[in-house]
Amino acid sequence: MNFPTLADMLRVDSATLIAFLAMGAASFAVRAGGILMVRFLRPTPFLDAFLHHLPGAMFAALVVPALLKGGPPEWAGAAAAYLGMRLTGQLAVALGLAVAATVSLKLLGL
Repeated sequence: MNFPTLADMLRVDSATLIAFLAMGAASFAVRAGGILMVRFLRPTPFLDAFLHHLPGAMFAALVVPALLKGGPPEWAGAAAAYLGMRLTGQLAVALGLAVAATVSLKLLGL
């Protein structure tokens, strides 16, 4: 079996490099544009409230469908995350408990 050399693995064709650089430039432009807009525009009370509640809505949009489609392991993971956050207030602890609960139940075949 022939394994590729390091030089072969590090070789990048020009189309891939151009696409990579273009995506980086677009990402930077979007972020810089948002910063510039905030500097020059004052948000209305509605926009301020909307932006304040947006992270929760985005979280719910990602989590609720997974919980509806999931089963006991996912539900236990969500409960563990909730309890971990309520008891410790530490995101890393909540995520660790959620992963541990979900993986444990899946390994048990539930």
